Parts: sequence; C-alpha cells; structure tokens
Amino acid sequence: MLTDLIHRIGLSFRAVANLLAILLAGVPVLIHAAAAEPGQDKTLKLIAPAVSTGTGLLLEPALTLPEFTREKFEAAMATVGPEKIHKPWTNPIVTLPPHPRADAKGLTHDEVRAYMTEVKRLFDTGQALPLSDVGLVSTQEDVIRKPMLNHIAGFSNETVRAYLLVQRTSTDKGWSYFAIVQDLTVTPVLDYFAEIKKTGPKFEGTSCYKCHSSGPLAIHPAREDLVLDASLAAAISRHIAEQPRSRFVFPEDSPKPPTGEPLTLKFCARCHSEDGDRDRLYQVQSHPIRVMVDFGYMPPNRRLKPEEIAELKAWLEHKP
Repeated sequence: MLTDLIHRIGLSFRAVANLLAILLAGVPVLIHAAAAEPGQDKTLKLIAPAVSTGTGLLLEPALTLPEFTREKFEAAMATVGPEKIHKPWTNPIVTLPPHPRADAKGLTHDEVRAYMTEVKRLFDTGQALPLSDVGLVSTQEDVIRKPMLNHIAGFSNETVRAYLLVQRTSTDKGWSYFAIVQDLTVTPVLDYFAEIKKTGPKFEGTSCYKCHSSGPLAIHPAREDLVLDASLAAAISRHIAEQPRSRFVFPEDSPKPPTGEPLTLKFCARCHSEDGDRDRLYQVQSHPIRVMVDFGYMPPNRRLKPEEIAELKAWLEHKP
C-alpha cells in the first residue's frame, strides 16, 4: 500500500521518511496542490501605485528608488532561486490538507511550528505561489531606507491561514524566512509570528507588533514596476483584507512592547478599535500609520481632509 502511494504521488524515499515522521509525531501533513495558469478574475482590482500625497506625516522624504531599475530588481529577486518564483497560478492561496485533529480547539505550539516549517519547505521546493516585490512599508521611513526585497506566499485550510515571508535587503547576501500562522480554531483567532532559523521556528512578538497589530499587512509595492506579478499581489492582498479579527500572541521571551497612547480619532477608530474590524492602533505603530496614510492607502475608501491630517499629525507627535 505504501509503495503504491509512493508511486501514485511521486514522493522520494527521503520525502516519505519525513512524511512518516510527521505522521508519527501527530502534527499536520501538508501537501501542495499543483498550480495552473491564472484565471480571469474580472473583479480583481490591482493595487494602486505608491505615490506620496505630501501630507507632512512622513519623518523623512518619500523614497522613489530611481537607481533601483527593473533589471536590478529582477536579478536580485532571482537569487532566491528562479524556479521558486513568478509561477503560473489559478488560486493565489495554496490549499493545505485538513488538519489531523478535526475537533481541534486551539493548536499546540508544536502544531503551529509544524505549519511554519512545512510552508518553508513548500517554498524551498518550488511548490508555493509567492508574489515578489519591494515592500513599501519596510522600505520607507526609519526602517532601512533601501530596497527591501520580499517573496510572500499564502496558504490555508479550515484550521489555519499561514503566510511565509522570504526577505532580504538589496545589499544583503542571504535570505531570511518569517512566518505567520493564524489559528482559526479559536475565537478570537490567534496570530503566531516567527523567524524560521536553521534550528526551526522561533516565536517572536516585540518587534513584529510594531507593524502587525492586526495580523498580516496588505501588500503594497514601493513602486509600480517593482513587483513581478501585479495580479497575484492584488489577489493575495485581497485574501489578507478578508482575514478575521485576530489577537496577537506574545511569547514569554518576546513580550508586548510599550504601546504609547491608543489612536482614538474617529476616522481611524471606526475600524481600528476594541469592537472594530481590526485591532486598536497605538503610537508604537506610528511607522506604518505614517506610511499608509501618506501614500493614500488608509483610510481605504477616501483621503483624509486637511484638518484630519492635522489631528493625526498632532497625535503622532504627542509625547505621552
């Protein structure tokens, strides 16, 4: 029976050994469904190009990266392995098999780590569907101020939503791996963040929370041509926008940082509040707030009025 399974699904003997080890450990077995040519989704709206609206909220001038050409971008992205990226697709999110514990009410930390390890394996073996871009939020302001290269892939089943970020700056050599796993078996949904090191996933919280108060961030390339597949970026960003309300999980060795004052201005708190669609924002999240508002992505359906910009600027600059 096992040899027949090996023959039918084309697993190597090493992969079968790994599969058996996971099964015996009682953690999820995740198998990737084949990608195909993208379908025509006529409802898909591409992400608007990143153009500063000159609000005065940014701490430093907006970067346009004129020296980082499309050719340099493509060459840098391909260093992760050209066979792993810019792939044909139908569904932008890789469907994972059902979780072994059908009645799970809260994943164990080992199960969360197993999902993180597996989505990295899927990426490394060319079975993920990553978008590739230079990230707007991670490139602007006081973060690095040089191109931050991102490969971002999404995965899901009835139990989890998972995301893999493979990232480096334009001047670094190696790539770093980060993962988010959202446990959908509990209410509110729990968001686990980790850096995936050689020894396995290491849960993180303190630094991640500064940008990820409500889970994964929407996709926003720093420049219109610095994304390999604009349709895929828009599709994954739409998937992120549809995520459920969630709660950040802080490990003991990476606690919640000092938050500063909560953002209670009604044009933000309408969504970002205790009973809103997204979690409350604090001054610790000032960096993504400055960038997302200045570039016109927040609020999502309109631009802030000059008097509202002034209120927000005063709140950002207030020292509690």
